[in-house]
Amino acid sequence: MAPVLTSSPIASRGYRPLRGHSTPVPAARDATGEVTSHRALIALRAEARQVRAVRRFASAHLSRWGVTEDDQESVVLIVGELAGNAVQHGGADMTVSLSLTDRDLCIDVVDTGLPDHLPVPYGGGEGGEHGRGLGIVGHLANWTDFRAERGGWRSRAGLRVAPAVLATD
Repeated sequence: MAPVLTSSPIASRGYRPLRGHSTPVPAARDATGEVTSHRALIALRAEARQVRAVRRFASAHLSRWGVTEDDQESVVLIVGELAGNAVQHGGADMTVSLSLTDRDLCIDVVDTGLPDHLPVPYGGGEGGEHGRGLGIVGHLANWTDFRAERGGWRSRAGLRVAPAVLATD
């Protein structure tokens, strides 16, 4: 399945777009025309090689939205960890959405895996290669939410990002 890109408000509520369907929606604006929120979504196969595409997708949108470089690094790391979990523990497809309203950024990853247990942060010793992702996400995010839903998992994380620094030249 080729990646499906959209910025639909329906996607931010967790509904999956139809394969091959993409409907760009303009950013929300206030009465002065100032952009007050942004949304972006990508739907693709839950395959290890797609995690890189998800990170690039997030980075490109965050740059376009004026998110600072430090916050971009944190968000891209969170997105990569949540997408990696969807690939490793989920089903055939995953949907990743980003929404930014004022300075509040929400990351939402939905996979089609069958829920069999709640994810828990790794608490074991050193040396293992796996199991630390949710701990990293919990450290970087202001809040997290992991829940089993009909037919899959929803993993969400949110953080308050710094105001964009405008160039003065």
